[in-house]
Amino acid sequence: MSAAAYTLKRVSVHDPSVVWEPVSQTYYIFGSHRASAKSKDLMSWTSFTAPWATATNKNASNSVAFTTPAVTTVKKGGVDVLLPNFNAMAWAKRGSSNYNIDGNMWAPDVIWNKAMEKWCMYLSINGDNWYSSIILLTSDKIEGPYRYQAPVVTSGFHTGTSYKDTDLELVIGTQASLPGRYAVGNNWGRRYPNSIDPCVFYDEEGKLWMTYGSWSGGIWMLELDENTGLRDYDVTYTLAGSGDGVTIDPYFGKKIAGGFYVSGEASYIEYIGGYYYLFVTYGGLAAGGVASDYNNGGYQMRVFRSTKPDGPYLDSRSNRAIFTSYLVNFGPKENDNNRGVNIFGAYTSWGNQTKGNNGERSQGHNSILAAEDGRTYLVYHTRFQNWGESHQVRVHQVFQNKNGWLVAAPFEYTGEQVKSADIATTQQIATNLIPGKYKLLVHNYKLDHTKKEAASPIDIELSSDGNITGDATGTWTIEEGTSYVTLKIGSTYYHGVMIEQTLEPTNTKAPAFTAFAATTGVTVWGYQTEAIDDIAEIKAGRNEGDGVIYDLQGRRVMTPRPNVIYIRNGRKFVLKE
Repeated sequence: MSAAAYTLKRVSVHDPSVVWEPVSQTYYIFGSHRASAKSKDLMSWTSFTAPWATATNKNASNSVAFTTPAVTTVKKGGVDVLLPNFNAMAWAKRGSSNYNIDGNMWAPDVIWNKAMEKWCMYLSINGDNWYSSIILLTSDKIEGPYRYQAPVVTSGFHTGTSYKDTDLELVIGTQASLPGRYAVGNNWGRRYPNSIDPCVFYDEEGKLWMTYGSWSGGIWMLELDENTGLRDYDVTYTLAGSGDGVTIDPYFGKKIAGGFYVSGEASYIEYIGGYYYLFVTYGGLAAGGVASDYNNGGYQMRVFRSTKPDGPYLDSRSNRAIFTSYLVNFGPKENDNNRGVNIFGAYTSWGNQTKGNNGERSQGHNSILAAEDGRTYLVYHTRFQNWGESHQVRVHQVFQNKNGWLVAAPFEYTGEQVKSADIATTQQIATNLIPGKYKLLVHNYKLDHTKKEAASPIDIELSSDGNITGDATGTWTIEEGTSYVTLKIGSTYYHGVMIEQTLEPTNTKAPAFTAFAATTGVTVWGYQTEAIDDIAEIKAGRNEGDGVIYDLQGRRVMTPRPNVIYIRNGRKFVLKE
């Protein structure tokens, strides 16, 4: 085993939202319960806590940080209008007599607002019985302190006059009483969202949007005011649909996914290569393994896309992200035609992982970043096969296949240099280096999380004549001059990319593929085991005969480095230190 040439320093940040800070050239992740971390390379993370601020305190406690908004007026129709003096903690307390704010600061999303020249944090203040809100906090520095500005959207006003404490009347006009469509009591969760899990992004035209919601009435979207970071009160939404099937609401905006209490949370949208990609995490966040609790586990990221920021969002089989009735959409009882692209799911015994122990499961609540360095990164938290409810952050590089669908690298990011644009213009693995023995992992739907079921690899061989043999059979081809690979396994075609990967925690390199079947929504991963088991070792300075040295991409190498796989005279070798 080669010594690692990189450092993986782990952190536990639940619901990590990634953002790039250009001045310090640092990546930041912000998560629930004030967990945050930073890294220069997306591999070695350092934890920190961003402080809260009030008008008189730059290190305020949770109990006072969200009680008094700094912004008291907004523009509507060109006129200054009053905002309610919204106490976000008091609102959340309405849902529980023993409410504690410390465990209810959920899933912040941080973005640099170009117009305001502020770092804007959109934070969920969660409350029981849908008494939740998403509030805006701002700071001059990305590490804070962050001060509460005003609410962006509030949920749970389903009885009495509670709506008077929200901005509902500012949006839809003065009301003599609570409109009947909101007076639905415990049926709120089938029709309307829980105001948590924000994702804020600029579209390609510079408009600012926020998606939000979790299970309950689905994932919704509002257009924000770029100048304030708050809701744009001049944008109106005309009621569409009725009963539990409302798809546009004058207050909550436009539904883009979920509904009818179907599972789904942690929406995240990023524009990549011509499409807006919507990630939604289905299932329960726990590691699973509780036979009596179907909702205890099953966390899995699903992907949809659209050419417009507000949808419609479809998967590869043209299934809409919106549901029109209750369905089970995760786990062994999944009955919704496996909706959403399954970019990957629970797996074990993969690469150099300890067999049956450190396999990932319950991956989700991700963010994704089309980064300034030309690469795209998927950032998520995951639990593990035998670590109980402990969780850590993982980062995988992501590519577009030839059909524009996203495929994730089969191993976590360890400093690989290939950029997103390189896939279409360069062949990362020379054709003559692809044949060999591989491990194949199929990320199927309907894993039984009550039994902690996970995908396990099987053995196949890619031969030089384009055939696949072993535990699965079929054919393979690569588009010369590109990294686009097509595999036919059984009767199903998978389109993806062939790249070099590091088999962490070592520095061993191997050809690997990640590919996706548009007809089924299933992703497959593979890596070449021959690159580990069938190579020669040559001592430094030893002449092993004439011949030009190439790397695994087929590029000529003048000065080989120790512990890296090369090829000379058709033979793979590693230069020993």
